[in-house]
Amino acid sequence: MILLLTIALQAVPPAATPAPSPAAAPAPLAAAPWTPHIKLDPVTNRSTGTVWAISQDGRARLVVRCDRNPDNIVSVQFIPTPPFPPATRRPVSIKIDDEPPLGANWQFPGKGAIIADDVIVTNLTVAIAHARQIKVHVIDPSDKPIDAVFVGPGSEAPIKQVLESCGYTFGVSPTPNPVPSAAGEGQEP
Repeated sequence: MILLLTIALQAVPPAATPAPSPAAAPAPLAAAPWTPHIKLDPVTNRSTGTVWAISQDGRARLVVRCDRNPDNIVSVQFIPTPPFPPATRRPVSIKIDDEPPLGANWQFPGKGAIIADDVIVTNLTVAIAHARQIKVHVIDPSDKPIDAVFVGPGSEAPIKQVLESCGYTFGVSPTPNPVPSAAGEGQEP
């Protein structure tokens, strides 16, 4: 009789459980925070690099990235979960420890927010490299404030490695290449 009851209970499907909401989704697996990932392109023999940390609540990444497409571009990125839809430039501020916030309008190309202005990125990467705690405040495309807190890297080394993979010098804003002028333009006869 017990055997028949056990078989009967196994045949009854379990009650349907609701799917987890996006907020209940597990945080993405990540390497230790601020671990540089440097890649060498075998075709061009040029390197690129990325370093990031996951927010304390597991719902966002703060990224320093070097891309070569074809020029060297270093950017600071904020990538939330769920991702942002594309939008016009919006305010983002970063507060390092007890210092006043550093703010600017960042691009929202979809997925996250990004800033690639050389002067702003130079200032942000120096500040991030020396931070114990980093607070990011974003006004998302639906005009909601989003806040995230990150632990600082504890050393300049990981940020420096990514900047150097792009040919940048830590703490030095790259100077733009001069635009060649047309022959004879601006010269006295």
